[in-house]
Amino acid sequence: MVVVGAVLGPAAAARRPVEFAVLLLAAVAGGVAGPSVRAAIFRHSVPGRDAFRSRCPRCAAALAVGTRVPGAWPRKGRGPAAAVVPRRWWRAPGPGRLPASGRAPCCGVRIGPPAASVEAVSALACALVVAARPGPAAVAGCWIAVCGIALVAVDAAVHRLPGPLTVATTAGSGFALVPTAWVDPAGVARAVAAAAAATGVLLLVRAATRGGLGGGDCTLAPALGATAGRDGWPALLLAGLVGAVLGALHALVVAARTGRVRGVEVPFGPALVVGVLAVVTAVGPPG
Repeated sequence: MVVVGAVLGPAAAARRPVEFAVLLLAAVAGGVAGPSVRAAIFRHSVPGRDAFRSRCPRCAAALAVGTRVPGAWPRKGRGPAAAVVPRRWWRAPGPGRLPASGRAPCCGVRIGPPAASVEAVSALACALVVAARPGPAAVAGCWIAVCGIALVAVDAAVHRLPGPLTVATTAGSGFALVPTAWVDPAGVARAVAAAAAATGVLLLVRAATRGGLGGGDCTLAPALGATAGRDGWPALLLAGLVGAVLGALHALVVAARTGRVRGVEVPFGPALVVGVLAVVTAVGPPG
């Protein structure tokens, strides 16, 4: 926090105290979004491109996360691998909601994250973002925080960032800039430029590593770049540095556990999301 504050001192000084009622409202909104985030985590935490789950792993009953859709076919069998694979991921049904109990409403089997964990993290994340970014700028920060929970959980579980989640996150971040376009056009311009810069850098890294960086990370780059870059280039660079350090530390831990250095694969999405949110919550821009 001290390092971030030193780099972005002017932005930190511009923060305004936030009323408790506003923080409570943000926390409630985050908690309400929790069941949808929980459903997205369950739905997309399956290996394989464009795969998603829509049925209970025990009784195969259709859950609230979607049912059969035209142009899709179900995978045979039950268990965690059971999924519905659409020919085009954008034809998949919406994420729906799952109860905060962490159990399937059909037979009560435990599915997804532990009970109330997603809802609690989502509520806390939204409250922290609003405390750091009072005003219209909080919309983009909360959107990244809520979507980031699902992205981090899925990427950590199956090492992929699903297209529906990354596209929705990026599109939502773009729409979140609209309320501030008239109030702070310079900030919006910085956010757009930062989004383009972040995307270009990750595309170059992907090309240099010959696919070592996933396409989902590149799709998510505009959203993360715009959120961090609204403060200016120092914030964007710091967010990238934090993400790179976290990713490197994760790779070192995995290498130490497996006893090998080459061929180590670690999800980079969580490091990117945490890096951006760390900068945003440590020093939020004025709304």
